[in-house]
Amino acid sequence: MQELRLQPYHDLRGAIFRPEAGWSIPAGYSSLDAEVRAVRTRAGMIDLSDRAKIELTGSERVPFLDGLVTTDLKIIGPGMSTYALLLNEKSRVLGDLRVYAFADSLVLDIDPAQKDSILRLLEKARVSDDVEFRDLGLCGHIEVHGPSSEEPVAAVVGTDVRSLTDNAFLAFSVDRHHEGRAVRLRTFREDGYAIWSAGASLAELWEALVRRDVTPIGRDAAEVLRIEAGVPRFGADMGEDTLALEVAPESAISYTKGCYLGQEIVARGTYVGQVRRKLVGLRVEGDLPPVRGDRVSKGARDVGFVTSGAWSPTIGWVIAMALLRLDDVSAKDTLFINRGGWDLRARTVAVPFVRGTA
Repeated sequence: MQELRLQPYHDLRGAIFRPEAGWSIPAGYSSLDAEVRAVRTRAGMIDLSDRAKIELTGSERVPFLDGLVTTDLKIIGPGMSTYALLLNEKSRVLGDLRVYAFADSLVLDIDPAQKDSILRLLEKARVSDDVEFRDLGLCGHIEVHGPSSEEPVAAVVGTDVRSLTDNAFLAFSVDRHHEGRAVRLRTFREDGYAIWSAGASLAELWEALVRRDVTPIGRDAAEVLRIEAGVPRFGADMGEDTLALEVAPESAISYTKGCYLGQEIVARGTYVGQVRRKLVGLRVEGDLPPVRGDRVSKGARDVGFVTSGAWSPTIGWVIAMALLRLDDVSAKDTLFINRGGWDLRARTVAVPFVRGTA
């Protein structure tokens, strides 16, 4: 089991750890509700240094990767990033990642649980393309989210980040030996920034953010914030059993870029309208959150299943995302979720559940 390089700092805060994708990661510190509130009202930070960074070089790196992902890499220049999905030929979701564009390379930012499978996909797709892959090894990766995140991030990276547009990034000096990147994101529907550096632990930045009253948050709070924001996660809300159009955030798919793996099915579903299921939001009565796989029914008819669920401290409800058959449900319907033999009443609601301040 690998330990994060910032583990001593998490220990100091009283973190409770759990195993995930071969890493020991902080699930939480003291109060999940307080961690969620910190992000919604001020600023919270999370250590994501278990994420993998893979560098692509070579003269054909852009057309090679552009033929595999759902966003248009040809229109993003150096200093920009994009979130994208990888699909199979049937448009089923095989993974997701963030792509950073540099002058002479691309860097893929990958969830550690997906690293090996995505590398296999890339190796299989590379035939005679002039493209090389390099694992950048351990990379410090801290994300700061919340309406007050801008000031502490600007202070610790020593650069004004206000000029960054969404998904844009800039370089800064971590120390004499390491260069860092700061990218503007809105992962939880709040203003936010990812800070990462190949080879550096970012321990000094973590300490500096703590001194500026940025609250460390664990993975459990991040999962609640994600669900509140209505953001699908690979392995929960999307995977090989889902089509891209059923689950993908709208910004994750380009409808104009041309050919890529799975594009024909995406185009057919878009223009002919053959998408029968969709990821929707549910407001659930009571205080028992449903879990992935819980069946959703209307009367005696099964209409789908839950993909993610949580108690939301922000709005005081149990909320869930579910993959439902569109023809079988409406906003007026009372639905029932089978949670281990208990029938939880629910109704569909618009997502995001929390719009945040971004």
